[in-house]
Formats: sequence, C-alpha cells, structure tokens
Amino acid sequence: MLGARPKSAREWHTAISHGVPVRSAEALKEYLQVSDALLAELLGLSGKTLSRARKAGANLSAVASDRLFRVARVTALARWVLESDKSALSWLRRPQFGLGGQVPVNLLKTSAGTEEVERLLLRIEHGVYS
Repeated sequence: MLGARPKSAREWHTAISHGVPVRSAEALKEYLQVSDALLAELLGLSGKTLSRARKAGANLSAVASDRLFRVARVTALARWVLESDKSALSWLRRPQFGLGGQVPVNLLKTSAGTEEVERLLLRIEHGVYS
C-alpha cells in the first residue's frame, strides 16, 4: 500500500524520512473507503495541501508519511487479527465498545488514539475482548 517494501525498521525509517508518494495515500484512501477530508485529517494535512500534492504527483512530507505509515500499520494489524479485508474494513469503520463507542479509523489521527486501537486489536487476537 505504501509503495515500498523495506525489510527492517531502519529501512522504513529511511523511506518515511524521504517521503512516500502521494499515490500511496490514495491507495489507502481507496482501501479504507474514506473521504478526502478524513484522509487529509489522518495525514495531518489540509485538504488543499493534499489536493496540490495529488496534482503534482509529489511525495508526502516526512510527517505526513509517518502518519500514513501509522494508519497503514494499524490497517494491516486489523486485517491480520480479523482475518479478512472485509472484516477489517468493517471493524475499522464502526463504533467499537472496547473503544468507548469510538470509530477506530477516527482515532488514528493521533498516536494516543492509534495505541488504543492497537491495544484493542491485540486483546481481540488474544481472546480478551471487552
């Protein structure tokens, strides 16, 4: 989804630091079926900045790339834990009791929210759903 296949955390760090292509954000947007506005929020960008990057075919900044990586990482974890794209997508887009009724994808805007979503997914994986 991110247009790269680094094999280690150090290689991911380098790829993210250089910025990932905006088409990677588009691929994630299509997979998650989210609006441009939510995608921009997830990346910490304004809608206009995202639109300009899209038109230019540019790479995202290191900060936006890191946020994209964070969302993609949690999406991959959801796919792994829930064992299908359909289940993961549905789970990410619906309010979850274990998150106090919050929608997981909306929590991915911050590191703290992302940690909560990851913790819940790992609890589900280990059969400790609440």
